[in-house]
Amino acid sequence: GDGRHIHHIKQQQQQHSSTMKSFQLVSMIVLLLVQGATCFVQPSPLSLASGKNVVSHQALSMMDVSAITEASHSLSTAAAASSGMLLAETEAWVQPTAFVLGPFLNLMSFAMLCRVVASWYPETNLNKVPWVFVAWPTEPLLRLVKGVVPPAFGVDITPVFWLAIFTFLNEILLGQQGLLVMKMKYGI
Repeated sequence: GDGRHIHHIKQQQQQHSSTMKSFQLVSMIVLLLVQGATCFVQPSPLSLASGKNVVSHQALSMMDVSAITEASHSLSTAAAASSGMLLAETEAWVQPTAFVLGPFLNLMSFAMLCRVVASWYPETNLNKVPWVFVAWPTEPLLRLVKGVVPPAFGVDITPVFWLAIFTFLNEILLGQQGLLVMKMKYGI
């Protein structure tokens, strides 16, 4: 009994030891690969137009966050300029408008999509908790056009109408070729 138990414990220790040796070997290989890769990449100082040294080897080794952030910004600006995506100086209202309008249009599109789904289930009580958050912002808009947009095949399509409007506005203003995006990129 005791001999088998001791033999079993020794086997477990040997397995643990071999697992640890494997882990140490993998760790050493990864460390050597990382050190080998860094010998090819010597950080060279980047200079801005003002001649200020942005990144130095010392800044990287000490993890000077401000210098790294500044270098990252200058690199992204240089990359954007070289790729033809030059960000232009625009009026002060363009970026805040895009920042607010994007989430608003997406939220309203989602709310109208939820209204479309809710219309499939006539027994849905829009005054109960999950649906009240959808009904509250959408109901005034739906009432506004309910008499103007006729039902299609007996189905109220006003949520689909508003979903189309919000999606269209989002694409025209904030899409890849959107007006506000073009204004921010090129100052048009």
